[in-house]
Amino acid sequence: MKITQSRRLKTALCFIAGTGLLTCFAFKVMAQENYSKIPGMPSIDFMTGDDRWGCEVLLCLANPNGPRAVSECRPPIDKLFKCLSKRHPCSFPQCPMAGEGNYAKQLNDGFDPCSLYGLEDAPKGYLLQGKLDGLDLTSGRRGRTQYIKRGSSSYNWGGEHFFSGNNDEGSSSAGRWAGTKACVKGYQGTLYEPYTCYEDSGESSYATTCYRPVKVYEQVLWQDYQSRRAIDVYIDGKIFRRVHW
Repeated sequence: MKITQSRRLKTALCFIAGTGLLTCFAFKVMAQENYSKIPGMPSIDFMTGDDRWGCEVLLCLANPNGPRAVSECRPPIDKLFKCLSKRHPCSFPQCPMAGEGNYAKQLNDGFDPCSLYGLEDAPKGYLLQGKLDGLDLTSGRRGRTQYIKRGSSSYNWGGEHFFSGNNDEGSSSAGRWAGTKACVKGYQGTLYEPYTCYEDSGESSYATTCYRPVKVYEQVLWQDYQSRRAIDVYIDGKIFRRVHW
C-alpha cells in the first residue's frame, strides 16, 4: 500500500501537536531520502527545492522547544530567517504536502494569542488578580461600592501600542512599539481604586482623589513584550504556536 508524502507529513504534524515534541525521527519523516530505512515506510521519490524547504520549515516551526532545537532544523530555519530579513524579503515558503489546515504565516505582533495559554484576552483597562473574598477591601458610606488600596492594579493596553517619542526640543526619539497584554480567566467583578487627579480652578489646578474601575479576575497572566516579527503555525486549522524571531 502506497503511503503518500502528504499523509506522512500530516502524521508528523499530528505527532508534534499530540506530544509537544519534534524528534529526529519525526523530522526524518521529511528529511530521509530513502524512506525504506524508516520502519513501515516504502521507498519513494523525495521532494526537492522550495517544496522540500517549505515542508522542513513547517515541521521545524511547529516544534514547541523552538524552531532550531533539532540540529536538522537549523539549516532550513536559518535560511528562512535570513531570507525574511532582507530589504526585499523572499516569499514565505509553502509546503504542498501539508494537507488542508496545516500551514504557517507571517505577522507583526509582539505578543502571543491568549488561547495558547488556555486563557481569554483581557479587556483594555485596569486589572487585578484575586478573589473578592480574599482582597483587602473597604466600602463606601452606604456599603454599595467597594474599594481596593491605591496602586493595587495594573493597566492593560490590550496588546501592542505605539508610544510617541519624546517631544522635547533636541530629542531624537521617534517613538517605539511596546504596550502590555494580559490574559485572564474567571471574572470576579469590578472594584474601584483611588488615584490622584487634578481639577481646574480658574487659572490654577489642585490635586484631589478620583476613582477608577478595576476588573478583578481569578487568574491574570501578563505577557512579556517580544519581537514583532512573528510566525503563526496552524495544525488542523487551529493555531498551534507562535514563533517570535
